Formats: sequence, C-alpha cells, structure tokens
Amino acid sequence: MGRGVLVILALLGVCSALSPSTYLTPGDKERLKLVLEPAWSLSDLAQVLYASAGYKHLGQVIPNVQGVCNFIKSSAGDGATVETLFLASSAGKALGCPIEASAAAIQAVSEAIREGASSQELYHAVTAATNLGVALDTAKVLRATQLALKKDDSVLSLGYAFHVGAQLKGEVGSIFERIEDAVVQADEVDGRMLQFEGGLSITALVLSGAYKLAESSNKTPPIKPDQAVKFANYLMTRKSVQMPKGVYYLLEAVSMFTNNKFHVPVAITLASNVAISADAPTVQVRVTDLKGNSLGPLKVTADSATRESDEVVIISKEKLAPLAGAEGVYELEVMSRGPARGFYRLVVSADASDTRLVGHTAATLTFKVLTAISIQSVEIGTADSDQSTAPSLQRVTYPSTLGENLAADQHQRVMLRFLVRDTASGRPTRVHQAFVKITHVDSAREIIFVAETDANDLYKFDIDVSSSVKEFGGVSGLYSVELVVGDACISNPTLWHLADISLTFPDSSLSSQSSPNEYTYKVRPEIKHVFRSPDQRPSSLVSTTFTVLCILPLFVLLIMWYKLGVNISSFPFTFSAIVFHIGLAGILGLFCLFWLQLDMFTTLRYLFMIGVVTFFSGNYMLSSIAAKRMEVA
Repeated sequence: MGRGVLVILALLGVCSALSPSTYLTPGDKERLKLVLEPAWSLSDLAQVLYASAGYKHLGQVIPNVQGVCNFIKSSAGDGATVETLFLASSAGKALGCPIEASAAAIQAVSEAIREGASSQELYHAVTAATNLGVALDTAKVLRATQLALKKDDSVLSLGYAFHVGAQLKGEVGSIFERIEDAVVQADEVDGRMLQFEGGLSITALVLSGAYKLAESSNKTPPIKPDQAVKFANYLMTRKSVQMPKGVYYLLEAVSMFTNNKFHVPVAITLASNVAISADAPTVQVRVTDLKGNSLGPLKVTADSATRESDEVVIISKEKLAPLAGAEGVYELEVMSRGPARGFYRLVVSADASDTRLVGHTAATLTFKVLTAISIQSVEIGTADSDQSTAPSLQRVTYPSTLGENLAADQHQRVMLRFLVRDTASGRPTRVHQAFVKITHVDSAREIIFVAETDANDLYKFDIDVSSSVKEFGGVSGLYSVELVVGDACISNPTLWHLADISLTFPDSSLSSQSSPNEYTYKVRPEIKHVFRSPDQRPSSLVSTTFTVLCILPLFVLLIMWYKLGVNISSFPFTFSAIVFHIGLAGILGLFCLFWLQLDMFTTLRYLFMIGVVTFFSGNYMLSSIAAKRMEVA
C-alpha cells in the first residue's frame, strides 16, 4: 500500500512544541488501555464498543471474549433500536463475532434509511446494515444523505455523511466533493495545528470519514500534506484524553493516519537522552508513525547541528546509521567532533527510496552536550579591611579541605578566588551557578553569596565582616565555607567543603541573643500594616472663607430680586406646586448635607427618592399652568 509520508516537527527539550514524544508511546498505550478497562463490566453497550475497537487498535487481548460476545448479541435482540443495532454490530465486528441479522433487525434498519432522516441516523442505519450484511440501495441512500445535508450541513453532519458514502458501492462523487467544504472550516491553532470546532470527537470523525471515503472512491482527498500534518499534531496533543469515547475517536483517527493510501505522518523524535557526553557520545533519533511502528528502511539525514549560543554549525548533511536491534532508530556520533558544551539544534529529515513516499520535511530536535569541569587555582584567606597589608591567601586543592581554621573579625575581609576550567578544551569557562555557601556550624543557618567573574573568567568572592552583620545576624562562631558550582551543560556539578572559618562580629543588638539557635528559630515580630496618614486639613479660616464665597451668590440673587421687585402673586397655590418647591428645597438641603456629613452613596439614595417626587409634581404643575394659559387665550 502506497504511503505519502509527512514529518511532524517534534521539538524536544527547551524547544518542545508538542511533548517529549510525538507518537503513542508504550506508556501512552497502557494509560489509554486503563481508561477503556471499566467497559468489561458489561454494563453499557456503547462503552463495550469503545473498548472493543480501542483494544483492537492498540493490539491488546480482549478479556472474556465469549462473554462479551454473548452480551452484545443479547443487546441486539428483537425490539432493539437502530442505534443499539449500530453499537452491537460495530462491537461484534471489532471482536470478530458477527451478529446474525434477524427479520426485525433488517426491517428496523431498512425503515431507518429514509428521506427526512438526519446524517447521524443514516450513519447508524447504514453502518448497522453493512455490519449485518443487509444490501443497500445506493441511490436511495444518496438521496436521503443529500436531503439531510440540505437541512444540516454542519461539520458534524458532513462527517457522518463521509462515513455513509464510504460504505456505498458506486459513484458517490456528490458526497466526496463535500470533503473540501469541511476542511476549509477547520480552525488553525498557533500555525501548526488544525482542528474542527467541537474538539477531538468531531475532528477524528471527519478525518477518518474523509480518508475512508477517498479510499473507497479511489481518489486523493482534497487535504494538503501540511494540513494532514497539522491535523496529526492536534491528535497528538489529545493523547492524554481521559474519557472512553475520546480514546475511541483518538485511536480511530490515529489508526487511519497509520494505514491509508495518501498521508501517513511520521514522528521524528529523540530516542536517546537529551544530554550527550563522553560516556554517551551519540544522538539517537526515532522515526516512526503515530503509533510508534517502524516505517521500514529510510534514509535519515542530519541536515545540520547548530550551537544555539553562537550559531556555530558542527554537522552538515551527514547520514544517520540504523541502530542494530532497534527498528526505526538511527544514531549519529557527535562527541568525536569536539563540540563545546551547550544546547544544539539538530535538523533531521527522513526520505525513502519509494517515490510514493514523501519524507523530506525537516524536523528540529534539541540536544545538549555535557562536559566535565575542574575547579583550579583555589585560594581562600583574609585581608585587612583598610588594605594596609597584603591579603593572606592559602591554596586548596579539590576535593580536600583546608587543614586549619581561618579567623576573621570586624576589621577584616574574607576572600576567595577560583577558576573553573573545561576539561575537554582545557580553557577557563563560566557556569550558570557559582555560589559560596557559609553555614553556621552550631545552628546550621545558611548564608549564600554569588561568586562573580572578572574579565579573565576568574571567579571572586569578597565580603567585609563588619558590613555583613545583618546577613549573618551578628552571630559569631565557627562557619563552614562550601563552594557550589552547577550548570545545565556540565556532567559533574560540584559541592565542595573547602574550609572552616571563625567569624567575630562587633557587639550589636543582633548578636545579643542567648544562643545562635535563638536568632535562627525565634518568632519574628508581627508585621502590622500601617495605613497612610490623612493629609493635613486646611485651617478653619480658609474653609470658612471658602464657604462664605460659595453662599455669596445666593445672597446677591435675593438682593437683586428685592431691588427688581419680584412678583409672586401668580404663584399657583396648588398641592403639586407646593410639593414641587418643597422638593427643590429638599434637594438643595441634601446637597448641603452631602457637603457637611453624608457620603456619596447615602446622598444618591435620598436624592433618588426626593427626585422622583419632585419630577412628577413639577410635571403636573407645569401642565396645569399651560392649560390655564390656553383657557385665557
């Protein structure tokens, strides 16, 4: 069977885009099997179908096959619905115990294939008929399917239609043409995955139906190679599914992608540890299908291997050799090229001699080269804080500890110098982590400092005892000095006890504890939150002056009314007029109260109540005035 092989980009380590592996590993298969296992209690026919088909795809032995067959046959007795017949016959087909078609079953299935049925109902009826050996009228089924798609042409409905068409004999071009309509509705995620709205079940249903229909029609499906890869990428992200139905659909789609005439995605992953070293000098690459099966002899080439830190290429266009005794695994020896430690991008492509296979798309993997380091030129000692005398430094050789205890007081500094050297190249190197850990012997209290490098890659550590009282808690006594050196790309991280030192701190409140343990373990003072102090208010003179200025316009208004001789003889002494003016006065009074003591929410609550009364009374008053004027006119 011809296969068009596509490559899934599998980025491992820090460049991982899917997962550490892009195929169903033995661990994945075992976990999926455990999800399906509860179905063997034989309490739910649908669960039995999911488990039977899932075990078949996984190559697992089904327990108590005869008991399961008896359960399926008893479920498909007289009076069974078309959906039950579909579940039972499909499970029986997966188990290898076909169900005999009774007259009632044949009649129920035949009647279900009718115009007006939905795509799902037609899928159940046609699949049950095919499993039971009932002859199908292709023209009748096509008409019913086309009518169903006119009513509902959603992706789910199209997926059922594809499965219906795949089981018909004869020309089914009208359904095959709809594959492209479904594919264009797929949603792209991050530029590397395709899925249909609705998730795993709908995506798997449409994909398996489209490829089955293409194979039965002997036509290439309108699915591009890169689209097939993106669909496969999505399926691999769902291999942690926890529901039996999801496992069933996942395995259906994955099995389809490992056994069809058109597109078989290939997983290119690291088979070896991500780290290589002198003890493990080779990079191993696994090339399989999505179920982890070997694809036979392939030409696997390392297009390039590039160090990420400086883009130096150490490998170009080299063929990987098949690993003896491991199908689908190829290896490349790296350490003989003297690579510097660090992370590398390995671009791998797979190709085959069969021209029907397409496997030239590159996959990018990440590995790291580990090298050993040695700590050399180690000097530790003390010096006067005022630098009046030369430092007194003593050499220490790894892994020994300085034979005598050092001593330093508040007038001195503690100094440490060391060099980290790459044993492979012999050159000084820098590491991600270089710490000096100083531990109080009696209380086990640790203080950790960072060692810094100079222009010559020499690591230095220097502390002034008098300036470090806070870090040490002012606790004098014997301390151990340890050197911690680590890096993601070294094979021998180091923790070295290189010396002991007696530190004497000046008397202070921190050092006045009854014992060193009291400082380390005593209850710390409670941290209490202090709110910000309110801003100082202005003097009463300022506030009073401002208030008078605000009230002044009101007095000016009253004086002007008096001067002009305001006429209030036309004031309508009606109930609505009196209520309206009382409401206005109430609103003004409420504003005064808001200024003096009320908060905003209380003011708004009262304003709403007064405002409603004032509004309606004012509206009635104005309407009355307008009516009287019209009468006069």
